[in-house]
Amino acid sequence: MNLTSSRNFVFAGFLISLLSVAFNSIVLSSVGRRLQAVDAEYNRLTESLANQAAELNEGDALLDQYRIMHNLVFAVPEAKRNDAREDAEAILKRFLTRYYAAANDIPRTEITRVEVEEAGEIIPVIEKALRLKQALEAAKPEDKLRIAGELAKLSQAIPEPKSELGRKLREIQKHSQAESADNDLAVMSALLPVMKSFREEIVASIHKKQDRKHDLERERSSLARKANYVSYAALSLQLFGLMLILTRDLLKEKRSG
Repeated sequence: MNLTSSRNFVFAGFLISLLSVAFNSIVLSSVGRRLQAVDAEYNRLTESLANQAAELNEGDALLDQYRIMHNLVFAVPEAKRNDAREDAEAILKRFLTRYYAAANDIPRTEITRVEVEEAGEIIPVIEKALRLKQALEAAKPEDKLRIAGELAKLSQAIPEPKSELGRKLREIQKHSQAESADNDLAVMSALLPVMKSFREEIVASIHKKQDRKHDLERERSSLARKANYVSYAALSLQLFGLMLILTRDLLKEKRSG
């Protein structure tokens, strides 16, 4: 068998070119899929960081509103003080909810969904409480004690949350009840541990995401270099295969001469 025959050169050149194309396609396809995954994760992290920043900004704005409303409690007439305190507590709950969402990467749509579900569970209890209050005002003295007892039991009739997020939001509502404390020192003593915990979780989450983004940037750069190297190698093999095929023509010319 003559290894230097023109037919063998053509066969070897064709085989090398075919292998280079297959190698290039397989490796570049694998690298391309990984690049897509890296870009997708990088974009998710970028979006998540932007959402966290938005939640923090809104939380800080709500904290300023809460401070104004909290101070307003002591400026309004006594008859309006309970209403002002309830408004301050509602703003405080929204502030803590925003910080909790930012610390745990919870989309606002998910928070809203759970709040709507919670409201659907609580509204019937509120309606019953209003009816009992109306009945209490119009009741005879001998019936008032009974109605007041039914009204007191309603606070225990609120259904338990159906989800873990619902339970956490209920816990946040309990923290917001710190607004009912007698003085600012008691309010801040109750809120500071919660606020500090959320802040630490947010900072840790942001640092973790930024570190992950740096890792993805390095991996993407490495994948891009690998893709270039593979392309260069495949091109070199194709050129080598073409040279082998051209060798056949050179051998023909040499033999004919």
